[in-house]
Amino acid sequence: MCNVSSDVEAVQRLPLVDIDAVTGGVGEILRSRPTRLNIVATMAHATSCVVQQLALGRAVMKEQTLSPRYREMLILLAARLNRCDYVWIQHRAVAEQCGVSAPMVGRIEALDLSHGVFDRADRALLAFGRQVISVGEVEDEVFERVSRYLTAEELVEAIVAIGYYMTMNRIATVARTPLEPGTDDNRRARPGQ
Repeated sequence: MCNVSSDVEAVQRLPLVDIDAVTGGVGEILRSRPTRLNIVATMAHATSCVVQQLALGRAVMKEQTLSPRYREMLILLAARLNRCDYVWIQHRAVAEQCGVSAPMVGRIEALDLSHGVFDRADRALLAFGRQVISVGEVEDEVFERVSRYLTAEELVEAIVAIGYYMTMNRIATVARTPLEPGTDDNRRARPGQ
């Protein structure tokens, strides 16, 4: 996906924290998670906020009223615009499970967000997401268009989801967090490669 060296293939900058060695309540919470992800082992360097960050991530993934399909489109868009292969690779399969078709994934990869593979609501969401991610400010016309399809609650949830994943993108990219051993090669494939 990235034209520069991939964050998942470049030399790792921070060691992964040994979750089994983390003490106290933070360690107990991290060890109770059903899966061990390298991004969490990287985040665990910040013991003062890793649990809170994971709680926000759980809320984004499990508790929002924003549709999982829209959420995953925004996560992929943020990963693409932030040039974060780790999150792109992790969420590509999730997005497809949530109804984001392979052609849609390809159009997000190409940043062809007005392509006919997307319906009007999708295009409005992606235009909104692109401005939130790239600029932070959203033009009135773009906001009015997306507001035809999303409630105020969903709009704020979309911004929270984008913000959460922009943080995850930055952690993975800056630290050059490696993919987990055994990551399916099909998930490694990125459009255009």
